[in-house]
Amino acid sequence: MYYNYFSVDKSFRSCPKAKDSAILTRDDASLISALQIAPRAPWSDIGAALGISGITAARRWERVRREGLAWVTTAPGLVRHGAQSLAYIEVDCPPARRNTLAAELSRHPMVLTVELTTGNADVFLTTAAANLTAMSHYLLDHLSHVEGIVSTRARLATHIFAEASHWRLSGLERDAVRLLERSRDAQPGAPDDGPVEMTAQLQRIAELLNEDGRASYTALAAATGMSATSVRRYVHALLRSRTLLPRTDVAAEHTATPVQVYFFVDAPVAEYAETAKSLTKFREIRVCATLASSPGMMICAWLHTVEELHRLEVAISTRLPKVHIADRLVVLRTVKRQGRLVDSSGRATGTVPVNIWDDRLEHPAPALVSLE
Repeated sequence: MYYNYFSVDKSFRSCPKAKDSAILTRDDASLISALQIAPRAPWSDIGAALGISGITAARRWERVRREGLAWVTTAPGLVRHGAQSLAYIEVDCPPARRNTLAAELSRHPMVLTVELTTGNADVFLTTAAANLTAMSHYLLDHLSHVEGIVSTRARLATHIFAEASHWRLSGLERDAVRLLERSRDAQPGAPDDGPVEMTAQLQRIAELLNEDGRASYTALAAATGMSATSVRRYVHALLRSRTLLPRTDVAAEHTATPVQVYFFVDAPVAEYAETAKSLTKFREIRVCATLASSPGMMICAWLHTVEELHRLEVAISTRLPKVHIADRLVVLRTVKRQGRLVDSSGRATGTVPVNIWDDRLEHPAPALVSLE
């Protein structure tokens, strides 16, 4: 069940300007929604859910993907096993360096997402690492040495209650959803026996799946030099262990909800889990995490207009009176989303594959201290 915060203000039901401005057609939105439920499902199943042939579904997807409006990728499975580290980093820099700095940071494999925002951050980063040691190394030995950065504030996530792979662009008929869920759950793989050791081979496969989350076993085998049988086994291990999470992303600017907002939220510590459970029932909220900082929670929402920001706040405070929204960041432009480089209109233009398991950045030379 999802909360409908339209009930707080009935006039909020109508948002014709936002809908008219959306480029995605109804058919495109349905196709993307189907792939959000089952990103690696066979085209025959995708087509059956939408009432079209698999060939037609594949052809439509190729157009949407080619135009940069949506793409299938994978994200690090940070909700599992507790080993990985995730940080939201607010970066301050001179105004003249903002675009250049964002472009430079987008080339870092450990940086998942780069956004230009209003509020207390000139550049806002979502960064992941294999563990806290690796995250500390990135923050202290790499990020602090990037030219043009005035200051940074890192907020470490302690738990991810909801992440964007579970968010849906639009609703499908219940029968279609069931069919897609069966297709997704029927894909074979090894049982989840715990974390997977990320060898160089697995890291390479993870990078390729970040570039194309629907890459076939044959294509992966050709790119890695491994046999298709080995690739299939490795992919199943990565997905079933949730080391990687397949997801279908969409260019927000071309949907009916182009306004992306981060809220930093205070709530009673003893009620974090229950608060997060309630917050994630709002359809607009894509991400919900607790943080090792103050405020202690963060949510991300996609909205029709900037005006809806406060209407969502009213709905949250009405439903959850103990929750206090302490700060907000409105995204002005996304530069990178989960490894995908995007242009000023939100369309995908390229990829810097995410790799949180291998630090490939050049280390600054340590300072030498004389003991004499």
